[in-house]
Amino acid sequence: MKKIILPSIILLLLAAILLFVWWDKTKIEVLTPIDALTPEDSAIRYIRKMNTGNLTINSNTVEAIQTVELTDLVLVLVQYSGTRRRGGVEICEMVLETEKDQLNGWEPKSGASLCHGVNDPTNSIPVTTGSSHGNSTLQNPGYSTVYGFVRDPQISKVVVTWEDGQIQPVEVQGSTYLAAREGGFNMKKIEAYNDQNEIVYKTR
Repeated sequence: MKKIILPSIILLLLAAILLFVWWDKTKIEVLTPIDALTPEDSAIRYIRKMNTGNLTINSNTVEAIQTVELTDLVLVLVQYSGTRRRGGVEICEMVLETEKDQLNGWEPKSGASLCHGVNDPTNSIPVTTGSSHGNSTLQNPGYSTVYGFVRDPQISKVVVTWEDGQIQPVEVQGSTYLAAREGGFNMKKIEAYNDQNEIVYKTR
């Protein structure tokens, strides 16, 4: 009888050890951070949860249009529409600064937005213009952006001239444009071109 009991006890102990090892491994895998969200996903989720005061965002319209990668950041231009409390639908473009965190993956840190009315007959400017700046530190030069909405469908390219003379052409994507660079700079002017490389619009 003792010969039967001893192997049974050994088998039970081995089974218990294997079960403990499997459970501990599973627990570690569940707790390990998984970088499931892309910068675009993170930006979209952030805006859908955003409280904008007098603008009710239509969550179905939130879309990441384009991104720009800098040294440690990814800038995401997101477009969405919403309804003002006083009435009227507006389209907005927001440039969100996203940074990768070891535990939580990509997270939005700050942003700048520009809103405008839909089919506003009083607004004849074919290109809206917004800008933003990222904070600079001793290790990081920060960044500068110029972005906006392109009303004129014939415009396919926007050329940004910065205050230091650097010229940066960017393609129009989803009726938006986004120019970004490292360092703190202001825009000097923008020019909008059609497919024939003709200037359709420029700032003064």
